[in-house]
Amino acid sequence: MIFRHYLDTLRHVPLEDIDEGISATRRAAAAQGSSSLEANGTSPVMVTQQTCATCLAPFFEQGNLACKALEHARTLQHIMDFTTMRVLSTLFSLLNKAVRSILEYNGQHSDFPLSPDQIEAYLTKRLVYALIWSFAGDAPLSMRVALSEFLQRATTIELPPLGSGLSIIDYDVALVTGEWVPWQSKVPVVEIETHKVSEADVIIPTVDTVRHEEVLYSWLSEHKPLILCGPPGSGKTMTLFSALRKLPDLEVVGLNFSSATTPELIMKTFEQYCEYRKTPNGVILSPLLIGRWLVVFCDEINLPATDKYGTQRVISFLRQLIECGGYWRASDKQWVQLERIQFVGACNPPTDPGRVPLSHRFMRHAPLVMVDYPGEISLNQIYGTFARAMLKVVPTLRAYASPLTSAMVDLYLASQKRFTPDIQAHYIYSPRELTRWMRGIYEAIKPLDALTVEGLI
Repeated sequence: MIFRHYLDTLRHVPLEDIDEGISATRRAAAAQGSSSLEANGTSPVMVTQQTCATCLAPFFEQGNLACKALEHARTLQHIMDFTTMRVLSTLFSLLNKAVRSILEYNGQHSDFPLSPDQIEAYLTKRLVYALIWSFAGDAPLSMRVALSEFLQRATTIELPPLGSGLSIIDYDVALVTGEWVPWQSKVPVVEIETHKVSEADVIIPTVDTVRHEEVLYSWLSEHKPLILCGPPGSGKTMTLFSALRKLPDLEVVGLNFSSATTPELIMKTFEQYCEYRKTPNGVILSPLLIGRWLVVFCDEINLPATDKYGTQRVISFLRQLIECGGYWRASDKQWVQLERIQFVGACNPPTDPGRVPLSHRFMRHAPLVMVDYPGEISLNQIYGTFARAMLKVVPTLRAYASPLTSAMVDLYLASQKRFTPDIQAHYIYSPRELTRWMRGIYEAIKPLDALTVEGLI
């Protein structure tokens, strides 16, 4: 039923109307083929959307790929409760982004738009990509690999060549050719200046950051609320802000939640960064900068304590803003409609001390992505870049950047494996330890005129 409703909407309602939140009446009229939307159905945009719906329909039938993947995903380990409505909403938003990419390409290449065969080649592979990120994006990397292996067995869709530890999540899909493209080929090799070693906002691109940024960009461009969840020091905030920088029409406001956070914090933020406008349709609250979206970033979003009824008031208020698109202003009892305001959040796992599980009613609106600690390859890539920059102050030792990085990463991983929270609750190892270590070495060697290998060790 849910899959059929999505396909009917895709066939009959332009994506622009879906974004604007059309009424249920108009949506029903669209599904029944009302005269006003029949005219739209002959437009190139609607023809393309109908082609996309036709390509997706076989995979959404009962017992086919999407249903099998959904049932298998229930058996996996997730960082928060697995709910059907949340993961399906996430899936549909990713597919909408894929359809939008096709529409944008055809709009820019009206003389040579994508053919139905090209659309099918791209969209079917993009469906596999979307299934993994929507059904296992909130799971550790090993669970995503497990779902990738299941999809490999369950579908006849052409998949990338897998081997040498690679899985489907290590590939993206090219729009025009419909071919699988390794994420590794999209990771730029960067070098940083020496003084950047001590700065806190430096991001070294890796396979993990590039693919996380891509999926976050999909949801941000759809103006969906989203939540990043992961252990402390895994880079949730840096990953999110890196994705936000790719969207020039956004203004980001950061809020740090605590156990005492209330809806008043949200209201004060609105008063500072937004303005009220009276229109014939009522009062509208929009960002001060015309044409730009305000992204309210709620850090540590699962810290607010519950009241005596078991409700996190600020989370319930956010849910109302997302569901209803506004709130009743207490001063004059006017309904205030939000315009161009979006919410994103980051948090530690709900199993950590002091954390409160977010309600299913709120989470069904928000795609959830788990950002885990980088693997060994990514750690060597990140801290190898830092080591090369750091040893520029001692040119004679620059050749030792790679051995130094390998030794530091090996010691970090061995310590992380040996000293676990099961032994002592405060044994929490994160890449922050490596960052502090690297900065400590830099501060120690920076004032020196000369340094030997023995001195570096």
